[in-house]
Amino acid sequence: MNRSSIKQQAKEDIRQNYVPWLVVGLITLSITIFQGYFRLTDSNTILETSARVQVQVRWLNLFEILLLVPFSRLAIHLCTGRFRSIKESLFKNEQWLRDIGALLLVALYTLLWTLLFIIPGIIKGYSYSLVPYILAEDDTISITEAIALSQRLTEGYKWELFVMDWSFILWDLATSLTIGLVGFYAIPYKKATWTRYYLQLSR
Repeated sequence: MNRSSIKQQAKEDIRQNYVPWLVVGLITLSITIFQGYFRLTDSNTILETSARVQVQVRWLNLFEILLLVPFSRLAIHLCTGRFRSIKESLFKNEQWLRDIGALLLVALYTLLWTLLFIIPGIIKGYSYSLVPYILAEDDTISITEAIALSQRLTEGYKWELFVMDWSFILWDLATSLTIGLVGFYAIPYKKATWTRYYLQLSR
């Protein structure tokens, strides 16, 4: 696949509907900032506070998981011209329990592979990376089918997805150096690019 062409398409997607993409960026940045704040608080507090902070971080991680499929659905709608409203894209979902179960299972699988060896964990992470998009598009697919389909779609493309991720390293650094300001564009840009990759692999 042509990475430059996909990125150019992603930029055009953002240009056409920046406000919905901005919502993705704002929420993602807010979660990241709060996670960083609580971890910083944890490193400067006594043991009693540490337990409370860890619970807060885990709740934020769970909230982030809850948003993965809705954000993926919104991104797909924006990239395919099916977008009607933020509310419809984010909340039109009758499979919340399936989605949460699938993403928790993916997180567990990835963790177990990472505990075995770091590199296999990274590889498996990319194997499972399309699960949120698959769930977002198909309300009838099961958890095991979604995971298996993601593995098939990424077969032979995991290195390319890894390189694509690393191509955003300067954007990530710029986001950190500007206290998140660049993230208002960088996060939607990365999400749109991932969505374009998924659409090419799945069609």
